[in-house]
Amino acid sequence: MAIVFNTEKRKLKDLKEYEFNPRLITKAQYIQLKKSIKKFGLAEIPCVNKDNIIIAGHQRIKILKELHPPEYEIDVRVPSRLLTEEEFQEYNIRSNKNTGEFDTDILANEFDLDNLIDYGFKHIELGINIDKIPDDLSDKLEIQFKIEVEVESEREQEQLYNELTKKGYKCRILTL
Repeated sequence: MAIVFNTEKRKLKDLKEYEFNPRLITKAQYIQLKKSIKKFGLAEIPCVNKDNIIIAGHQRIKILKELHPPEYEIDVRVPSRLLTEEEFQEYNIRSNKNTGEFDTDILANEFDLDNLIDYGFKHIELGINIDKIPDDLSDKLEIQFKIEVEVESEREQEQLYNELTKKGYKCRILTL
C-alpha cells in the first residue's frame, strides 16, 4: 500500500525526538536556522510518524520549543500509516542527505555577498580567496583557523585534549 502524507496539527509538547536521530548541526548552523524561523516562520514543516516521533525536522522543532509554549500547535506531515522501522530510518536519512549543491556562478552574479554570508555561507564555500579580497572588505571577514586530529582511542583523545587546553588552545571533543 502506498504511503500518503497529510498535513495535520500537533502541539509541541506531543512531539517526541527520535532517540537515534543521526543528524547533527553546528552551533552556527543552529543560529542561522533560528534566524530563518524567526523571520519566515515554519515554512518547511517537520514530518512525524503516526505515534508523533519526529522523522525529520528535529532542529526546527527544538527551536520552536525554545520560542513557544508547549501548547503551541504547528503543522506537521504525517504518513497514512505507521512507518516500519526500516521506512522510518530511510526517510530520516534521505530527508537530510538528499540535498543539492549551489551554482556558485549564479550566487556570485545574482546575489549580494553580504547577504549570502548573513544567510550562513562561508567565504570558502563561495570560492572566495581571502588573500585577494580588497582592503575595504577585510573588516567584514571573520577568519578562523582550525585543525582536526584523528586519534585511535577515547583515552588518546582525552589525553591530547588535556595537553592542548593546558597550552591555552580552545578545543572541543568530537566523536564521529
